[in-house]
Parts: sequence; C-alpha cells; structure tokens
Amino acid sequence: MRNKDVEKLINDSFTEMNPDLFSKILENCPKMNDTNYELSFWKKIQNLLQSKKFAYSFSSFILVLSISLFMFIQPNSIDQRVFSVIAIDVNPSVVLELNDEDKVINVIMKNEDAIIIVGDMDLINVDYNIAVNALIGSMVANGYLDEFKNSVLISIRSDDMIHEDELKTEVTQAVYNYLSNSAINGSIITQEYSEDDAIKLLAERLGISEAKAELIFEITMLDPRVTVEELALLSINDLNVYLESKNYSIDKIDKVGKASELEYLSENEAFQIALTELGIDEINITEYEIELEQEDGVMVYELKIKTISGDFEVLVNAKDGTIVVENENDEDDEDDEDDDQLPTEVLSESEVLSLVLLELGIVESEITDLEIEQDQDGGIYFYEIEFEYQDQSYKLDVDAISGNILTNSQDETGYDYKDDDDDKEEDDEDDED
Repeated sequence: MRNKDVEKLINDSFTEMNPDLFSKILENCPKMNDTNYELSFWKKIQNLLQSKKFAYSFSSFILVLSISLFMFIQPNSIDQRVFSVIAIDVNPSVVLELNDEDKVINVIMKNEDAIIIVGDMDLINVDYNIAVNALIGSMVANGYLDEFKNSVLISIRSDDMIHEDELKTEVTQAVYNYLSNSAINGSIITQEYSEDDAIKLLAERLGISEAKAELIFEITMLDPRVTVEELALLSINDLNVYLESKNYSIDKIDKVGKASELEYLSENEAFQIALTELGIDEINITEYEIELEQEDGVMVYELKIKTISGDFEVLVNAKDGTIVVENENDEDDEDDEDDDQLPTEVLSESEVLSLVLLELGIVESEITDLEIEQDQDGGIYFYEIEFEYQDQSYKLDVDAISGNILTNSQDETGYDYKDDDDDKEEDDEDDED
C-alpha cells in the first residue's frame, strides 16, 4: 500500500470518528493556511497514535497478522509423529523414522560406523526410498558392502500392517537393485522391527542394535544349542552364511539372494589344512564329514575324520585357516562318548525316528542308508539323523528330549533361497513336461 493511500485511510477514519472537529478548528482559526492545515493534520495523527483506542486496535491487527502468517507457514512443516520405522543393519546400523507420508522425520545412528555412513547428509523431510538408496550407496562407497560382504538386514514396522508389508517388499527390492547396479549380488534379510522392551535390554547388554538382537533371539528360540552371546559376535554376513548352512525355518524372516562366502576358505582348502596339521595321509581316511558351523562367535569348518588308526574331530577357522584339534585318538573318543551319554529322560533312537518320519510324511520302509548318532552341544542333547529317500539325502538334527527338529537340510520352508536361475530351471522343466 502506498503512503498516500495510508494517509487517506487514516484521515478518513479520523474524520468518521470526529466529523465536526476540524470545521470548528477552521472557524476559530480563519487565518490558517495550507501549511498550518498540514501541520494540524499530522498533529492529529500523533495524538491518534498515542490514544488507547488506537493502541488496542493496532495490537489486535498485529495479533491477527501473526496468526495468519502462522496458518500460512504451518502446512509446509512435516508431521512429526512416527508412523513407520526402517532399520538398516550391515555393521553400520541406522534407523529411519517416517511420518504417515513416508518422509524421514528422524535419523538414529546406532554406532560409530553409522555416523560415518550418514556423514553430512541431511535426510530430514526426504522420501524414504531416496534416504535408503543414499545410505546403501554410502555403505558401498565406504567399503561396508561389497562382493565379499553382501548381506543387509532390513527391519520394518508400521502402524498400518498392509503398509508394513508394502514397505518390506519395496525396500528389499530397492536395496537389491542398488547392489546389483553396483555389481554386487546382494542378499537381503527382512524381518519385522521389534520394539519389545526385552529385545531392547538384550541389545543394550550385547552392545548391538535392536534389529540384530531380534534376529539372534529368534535363532536361539528355534535352536537352544547356540547362545545370543555367540551369535552377537558374528557380522550380518556371517549370520546370513550361518543361517544358510543350518537351513533354519524361521517364520518371521524372509530373504532374497545368497550370502557371499568369498571371505571363506573352500571346504577342500579346510580339509587339506586339517590333514596337514594332523599329519594324516589321505589314503588312510575311511570316512569324513565337513560342515560350516559357528563356534564361540567364529565361523569354522567342523571336520569329523575316520582313519584306520583312529578318529579325529577338528575345527578349522573358515577365514584364516587356524585349527583346533578336539580329539585325535580312540582313547579320547571313549572319553567323549562318556561325556555325551544321553540323560535317562531322552527319547530313544526309534522314538525320535518315528516322530521325524511322521513329521515329514515319510514311511520308514522307504528310506535307506539310515544313520543315527547322539551328540550334545551347549548342554543340549540331540540326535544326528541321516538317510536317503527318493534319491535325496536328508540330514537332520533333532532334540533328544522334545523330538523337535532343529535343522533339516531338505526343509523347503527353511532358510534357503531361490534365485532367478532356479526359477528359470523350473520353468524349463515345466515346458519339457
């Protein structure tokens, strides 16, 4: 508004409040010229500004103006209520809190590596997919993700269950695609983000993220032979490799892609290292088994070697090849057998076998090459059961007291994965049929 308009508005308002005052002044001051008129006018303005009535009116005007400006600006601010959560764990552990529009309202860095990853990125008010790609990109750029360490743990929660499922699918695909475009065959583990107080306390005690604590807790609930303390020492990629080796069937966990084992020795390399350390000639071996396991938070190959002179059990560090000899002669074997004697309350071999075959829907008369051995790990007694059925080899670990199947190499609902090549092979077989 121009000055002249302001002056006219004030003059009109003043005249309406005092219509006869100015005429009376002119009658009493016949010699007043234009200059005196102007001076009188501004004097009246000064008096008006100093009046209480005007002060109240001006204050009201300022209040209305402030409210109007607040209402105008407020729609541009973001909703601060947490509607969804996305946690990303590799070793860096970052949590994104989202509003109901899927925009980031908070970034929580769970460890020092996360601080490195986030750096000076400002992710507030950014769409979640952009934030996720930025974080994964930073992990790749900083060497936390590569062809040797290709596993990512994604944990998601939302107030809307349908939206939660959508986020799981979309975030998993986004991370997998980004890694693929970076020449990394990624493996994505997906689970629900837990806010259980017990999981938070466990995470705090172990010094890990809540998401990782939830994953290892689920493993120990399924297989009590391992402890949370051991599993907490494993990286996300090591955990992924371990889960694949055991083929656990965990309802709350999904995954795509295969965990990288490029950091690990091959089975044959571990076998040759063991023979060299033990001084055993391969020609004297009558039978051996090798499995990828974890021992006290270290990934190892467990070898059981039978020779004409005795039996050996060896653990070989899967990454650096260092080994630990558990026992190496018949006398030690006898001692170990005494230590591994099953308690009186356990099920017999025949009872356990019947339960397992019933669970699998297999008739005992149709299996061949049956082997059952007793064992114990972490104070848990179990049976190792192996057999052939319809040209497939089955290997199971079964709790000796409850009869629960701990691991099953042929469990199709377990922690196995299917890649595009598998799907292609199945399609080809269908076409042939």
